[in-house]
Amino acid sequence: MSESLHEVAARRLDAFVDASFAFALTLLVISGSEPLGSYADMGAALGRIPAFAVGFALLALFWSAHRRFGRMTAARDGAITLISLMIVFTVLIYVFPLRLLAETGASWATGGLIPGRDRISTLGDLRGIYVVYGLGFAVLSGLYALLHHVARPDAVDAAARMALVRARDIWVLCAATGLVSAGLAALPLLARMPWLPGFAYWLIPAGIGLYYWRISRPTDPGQDGT
Repeated sequence: MSESLHEVAARRLDAFVDASFAFALTLLVISGSEPLGSYADMGAALGRIPAFAVGFALLALFWSAHRRFGRMTAARDGAITLISLMIVFTVLIYVFPLRLLAETGASWATGGLIPGRDRISTLGDLRGIYVVYGLGFAVLSGLYALLHHVARPDAVDAAARMALVRARDIWVLCAATGLVSAGLAALPLLARMPWLPGFAYWLIPAGIGLYYWRISRPTDPGQDGT
């Protein structure tokens, strides 16, 4: 009976997280908050599709990470529930700077062909959105790292525990990258290289590749006794 109650609690928590991510996606709608009133409005809305796709992909990444976590362990104790709720809370706030930065970045990358460049008009605005986005990314990634760390002792087998450890380490890397990006945005260097805080996120795939290369290296048998 107890096992059944735990399974029901796990399903309810996961369903709530899924629904919350779905709601966050509705905040990324391509038409914005205003209803379409003309053909020009529709054209502007369609022009935001690339930015919407970027935001959608990033939210989908965070959602799928929570879904994979649920497959690693069935534990849903008070700590895991609290952290999951904190993730939901952060996502619902994070979606706003995500949308603003995605629209601005897409407009900049296309030389203004995609609308959105006018949303950030000064260097101070750009610095602010980079810092807010970077801190939000760091907090969200840190919560995922904490989620995997807390659940590790409850994993059903050694393989699941190792998967949780590796996922935790990668999320720590993501959190550190968000802090690096926010730190770069706060520097005077931003005036000369406004793209630098955004490009800092390329540290994530590079760091993940280096991490897996390091853990896949064969250990030296001569070091076993040291």
